[in-house]
Amino acid sequence: MKTITPPKRNQKKFLFFVFLLLTFFSVSIFSQRIEKYNFKSAAKKEKANYFKIIAKKKEEFKTYDLNNINDLKEYKHFNRWAEYWRLRVKPDGSFTDENLAFYNAGILDSNGKIVRIEKKSNINNQPTWSNIGAQDLPDANGYSNYPQMGRLNAFLRIAHPSDATKDVLFVGAPNGGIWKSTDGGATWSAKLDNVAGIGVTDIKTASTTNFNNYTTKPIYISTGDYDAEHVKSIGVLKSTDGGETFSSTNLTFALNQNKLTGDLVVVDDNTVFVGTTTGISKTSDGGANWTEAFTGQFTNVSYGRMAISGTKIMYSGFWDIAFTNDYTNDNNWKITQGASGNFNKTAVTVGEDGLFYIQDMSGQIKKYDENNNSFSNVGTIPAEYNSQQGYNQALIVKNNMMISGEFNGTHSTDNGNSWYRSLNGYWDDNSSDGNYIHSDHHKLGSLDGNLKFWSVNDGGLNYMTYTSNSDQKPTIEYKSAKTIVTQHYSVAINPNVNGDSYMVGNQDNDGFSKIDGVWYALALGDGIETAINYNNPNVRYGTNQSGVIIKSDNGFKGERNGDYWTQLSGVAFNHYMELDRTNPSILYVNAGKGTDDDGNPLPTGFYKVVDDGTQLTETNMDSGTKTYKFNTHANLVLAISDNNVIRKIPTDGSTPSSINGAANIGNNVTIESIDFSASNSNLIYVTSQGYNKGNKVFKSTDGGINFTNISGNLPDVIINKILYKQAASSTTLFVATNIGVYYTIDDGQNWTKLGAGLPNVDVKDIEINYTADKLVAATFGRGLWAVDISSNALNIHDLKNVFIALNIYPNPVTNNILKITTKENLNNLRFEIYNIVGGIVKKGKLNSTKEINTSSLVNNVYLIRVFNDKYSATKKFLLSK
Repeated sequence: MKTITPPKRNQKKFLFFVFLLLTFFSVSIFSQRIEKYNFKSAAKKEKANYFKIIAKKKEEFKTYDLNNINDLKEYKHFNRWAEYWRLRVKPDGSFTDENLAFYNAGILDSNGKIVRIEKKSNINNQPTWSNIGAQDLPDANGYSNYPQMGRLNAFLRIAHPSDATKDVLFVGAPNGGIWKSTDGGATWSAKLDNVAGIGVTDIKTASTTNFNNYTTKPIYISTGDYDAEHVKSIGVLKSTDGGETFSSTNLTFALNQNKLTGDLVVVDDNTVFVGTTTGISKTSDGGANWTEAFTGQFTNVSYGRMAISGTKIMYSGFWDIAFTNDYTNDNNWKITQGASGNFNKTAVTVGEDGLFYIQDMSGQIKKYDENNNSFSNVGTIPAEYNSQQGYNQALIVKNNMMISGEFNGTHSTDNGNSWYRSLNGYWDDNSSDGNYIHSDHHKLGSLDGNLKFWSVNDGGLNYMTYTSNSDQKPTIEYKSAKTIVTQHYSVAINPNVNGDSYMVGNQDNDGFSKIDGVWYALALGDGIETAINYNNPNVRYGTNQSGVIIKSDNGFKGERNGDYWTQLSGVAFNHYMELDRTNPSILYVNAGKGTDDDGNPLPTGFYKVVDDGTQLTETNMDSGTKTYKFNTHANLVLAISDNNVIRKIPTDGSTPSSINGAANIGNNVTIESIDFSASNSNLIYVTSQGYNKGNKVFKSTDGGINFTNISGNLPDVIINKILYKQAASSTTLFVATNIGVYYTIDDGQNWTKLGAGLPNVDVKDIEINYTADKLVAATFGRGLWAVDISSNALNIHDLKNVFIALNIYPNPVTNNILKITTKENLNNLRFEIYNIVGGIVKKGKLNSTKEINTSSLVNNVYLIRVFNDKYSATKKFLLSK
């Protein structure tokens, strides 16, 4: 495999910018291969094995050139897919249902229907989650092909008779549900948060629906994610109140059916067709009853994309294409000639000539001859065409103008004989081809007028206006700036008194950094991890899929590429980073990749990265041992390694050691995430990977020698991360899951869904703001959220014998002396002072004067916990010397 030798590390942003361009955005002549191994298709075969698929694809990557953007895009798609399924496959490598958590948590019933009334919590007055952004398109920050709000799959427009600013618009997201606008896209509101994580493939209504009657006409949704094939369908949903609410029709799928659904054909209010895994389903009574109008010739035909002209319908699937010239006759469907039996998704459309056209995965456009039931080639394949194995395919044929949507968007004015890239996902300036629009087009369609079109893509919804057929620089209007559908990997917070500063890493949309009330874009590609210096929140860090860490002294405002950077060898595509809890100039990153993409060994271990203000310097603290998720407190790192071994890594450079107790948990448990007490490092909590009913969370009180199951009533869902709330008066744990956040205040005896208002979506990362007493959650598809986790909010005051009457003064502390009084006559009191990220910065026994000298601490907000063997209380104070 060819690789780029990066410029000398720690040079300034110009060289880093060049490196990013070369690594992520270079546009070269794409190498031609006969056929790449389709890992997604392989996963659908009977007895498919995740580990064998991973091994085979990694072997193929040895032939790839990651300087070639075609290869790089596939490499990223594969790694995203691999991480998604790593968390879900069974220990033997067999695949589970993508929506299993929704069944296990009672959001869906056994038949796959949405359960309207969820079980009430056993604790009343739950706090309410609030979305904290980004709620609008971030400042481009000088980034020419800037990140946008996130991927959309489907679009429906109900036009106002005379004023486009009053159009009713709907868009569907793969992990963010349905969004509705009643003002032409100026504002949007979410409409399907109860199953947002399942996603939307298509949304349609009948041709008789218009602006004046749409609130009483049915609107149908095909669920899941047909294009990416990440999420299976729960069937077809229906709204009869203008898209305000949706309910299941009787086309639903039980857990063992595991099906995809594709695009819809809504003939009238009651007659609907939808592509499915096995064929084409039809209802004639508005969804009450469904029959299979046509059964495909393959077991996994998966008809997904469609076009209709009069009574004629064409559906394309994974392997072949089905056609009928009379949809009223179920016996009239047939397979078009030329089906090879090879995996070959196609875009399908109807031209203004009334004929059907397709575009296959190679980019070849073909016209259908109904009389001979065959296709003939039209024009040439657009240069650099890349459908990413059918992930992004869309086509418009309008007289002699064709628009081909794939990785980029090209158009032709001579019936496909020559092409121009007018829709450029890697546009740099006016000398570049076309104009900027986000890459990866999923659907294209026409708007009013001859040369006005729309696209839904991995950035959102765009309108495109060409002044003429030959216009090479169409006007691009971004319409979904206020749809909160960003797929976050990680979040970093500034937990200061007035902290409203955040950083997030995003799938395929780089990263966002909020400073001085404004969100800014930063250049990362896939933004994996983020961090904010808690003593100086202008100092920030972000990582990408290549293990590059970039640092900014200005919150990335005005410097999307940061000030300086380093690249860590052996860091996997998905990796983890944390700041030291007491020294924010130190970062930790795990190295668990093992080998490069040619199979050559890479460094493994655990990196300590020190920022001295001019450069980043790394040291491998545990060389030779793969590490994965980890946490750090009190000068110690506990990191998960292979075979349930926990590596105990002192941050002062002392020799690491292994903790082996988790290997004895049994029950096919593989530990996935870890946290521990800063006050008592023997108190450790771990969670299990994947689905394993009744074996979700485990606790050790002896430093990892033995573990106890504390899963309690926690449903069998995917747990991405566990957090232990430091300095809490009652043991409080939070777990980020693929359907929200759960918590316990009684050490795992009872688990409760946290708060109201958080969409049922994958929560990838959580952080505690100890100053504001809030939990911040980064979701994969519905943005960033926060909720109150104070004692009152969590009803901890209902527990007995937790609090002591504690007073601290002066507050703020201005003379370095903090004084403490307790109303009870308590003996043997100890104290711990925590900084705003839960790190212990001072501890000891309370002396007879009950005074604590804080001269060694910097000005900031702190928590002090006063406790003995029976009692505990925590207060907040401000140090302002």
